[in-house]
Amino acid sequence: MKILIIQKKFMGDVLVTSTILPLLQKKYPEAEISFLLEERYAQILIGNPYIHQVIFFKDGLMDTLSEIKAQKFDLVIDLYSKLETAAITFFSGAGTRIGFLKKYTRFFYTHPVKRDYRIKSKNTTLGIEHRLLLLEPLGIPFQEAFPKVYLTDEEIRNAHEVLAKYGLSENDHLIMISTFGSSEEKTYPVEYMAELLNYIAGYKPDAKILCNYLPSQKKLFEDLLHLVSAETKKSIVQQFDTKDLREFAAVTSLCRCLIGNEGGATNVSKALNIPTFTIFSPHIQLSDWAWSSNPETDQFLHVSNFVESSHSYEDFKPLLLKNDLEQFLDKTLR
Repeated sequence: MKILIIQKKFMGDVLVTSTILPLLQKKYPEAEISFLLEERYAQILIGNPYIHQVIFFKDGLMDTLSEIKAQKFDLVIDLYSKLETAAITFFSGAGTRIGFLKKYTRFFYTHPVKRDYRIKSKNTTLGIEHRLLLLEPLGIPFQEAFPKVYLTDEEIRNAHEVLAKYGLSENDHLIMISTFGSSEEKTYPVEYMAELLNYIAGYKPDAKILCNYLPSQKKLFEDLLHLVSAETKKSIVQQFDTKDLREFAAVTSLCRCLIGNEGGATNVSKALNIPTFTIFSPHIQLSDWAWSSNPETDQFLHVSNFVESSHSYEDFKPLLLKNDLEQFLDKTLR
């Protein structure tokens, strides 16, 4: 049997989609599983033992469709479920085609599946559960499943070398910071983040703080450095950088914990089973993305936890997070 999984883009979505792969392989042990996505998001899937082939979207729909038709898939599961991918699914020639039920795509699938917004497990949340829902037409019942990032021995060795450049090792109290979100609306205010960094440095003066951010956010990081205290600056590893997502993941795997804005970095950290303290954007619900295979340690905070009905970062004062943050650090740095 040949199976195609479609999740076109977004790092967190691709990572969470990978939860269905081992369940499919268990159901169909002889199956060959392929994954169709945009090339720039493929790094997160490197080393995944359940994927036989990664296919990239071409510039034109017809070029992509031509490759998919030529491969003669038996089963296509379209987790992206937009018009483009629904058309690819329909014309793939697969006998079984599964996707989310929508008015404009329902006729493209043999099994259009309606989303269920009742959470089955507080650990998986809807971000994972909606993916697992697409397995039910195949007779695969719901079960807790979590994403996993697979690192190679070479990547781990390289991560040790990266740390060594800064005079560090995994024996140090390393704290990775998801300093900014992928957009302004997903970024905890810079002045608030500066206060959190001051809390962290004050709580554990010998900790080494690694701040992760995109190249386009360098100016924002420089602004942040101007806002932290002189003592905090001593804890922050200056000029720290990783060349790509894989190197970031490998270095994070050697850290005691990750703290910061919800997004790709926090999802990678959780998928590595690294204790993760996540600050959620006001417009993202905990019930969607606060999944955890380590619920006794991971922390997920949303402004509505503290200020009822608030949807503003302005209300998400650093002092509100301090107690939870210190409890988290006590668990992970002791």
